[in-house]
Amino acid sequence: MEHKKQPVEEQITEEQITEEQITEEQIKEEETAAQEPQPADAPAAEPAAEDEAPPAEEAAAAEEPEMPPEEALAKLAAAYAKLEAEKQALDNQLLRLQADFDNFRRRTRAEKEEWNQNITANFCGELLPVIDNFGRALLALKATGADESHLQGVEMIARQLGELLIGKGVERIATVGEPFDPKWHEAIGQTPVEDDAQVGIVTDEVQAGYKLGGKLLRVAMVHVGAKQ
Repeated sequence: MEHKKQPVEEQITEEQITEEQITEEQIKEEETAAQEPQPADAPAAEPAAEDEAPPAEEAAAAEEPEMPPEEALAKLAAAYAKLEAEKQALDNQLLRLQADFDNFRRRTRAEKEEWNQNITANFCGELLPVIDNFGRALLALKATGADESHLQGVEMIARQLGELLIGKGVERIATVGEPFDPKWHEAIGQTPVEDDAQVGIVTDEVQAGYKLGGKLLRVAMVHVGAKQ
């Protein structure tokens, strides 16, 4: 019986030895791995945010030397002079534009007034023969002893036409007793006079003349005093 138990004990002993050897080998391998240095190309841990390098602009600004006060003042004075010159140029341009606009406004107003005056002159010029005919009709009615009511009616129409001309700014050219003026008068005859003071003076009006402002609508036909 003793001879049969012996192999079992030997087998257990061998298994325990084997397990102990494996355990010791694992412990040695772990210690060796812990003692081995890290590879050189292993990535280093990222530095903290506060340790980051400053931007290139800040670094350049830090390296740039401080400008002397005299140079800084000179640069400021040059910049101010440039801005002042630009401001003066803009002011001059504004003044020129304002002057051009004022001239344009005056020219436009003058052209408008002249245009209105020409329209009025054309209208009144066409109305003058009608007024002349009413004047002749009045003379004829008076000469023939026409009915008073008819005479008053024609006179009223002639008066209204005259008021219409006055309302438009039309003026009758002064004639009798005025010095002869070729701008407004047309001499169609002469009147003999003895007084030298009457020479060149309008003595009679044959046809009335009219003007609108400085514009002649119709020349006045007159007789002028002349030395015998």
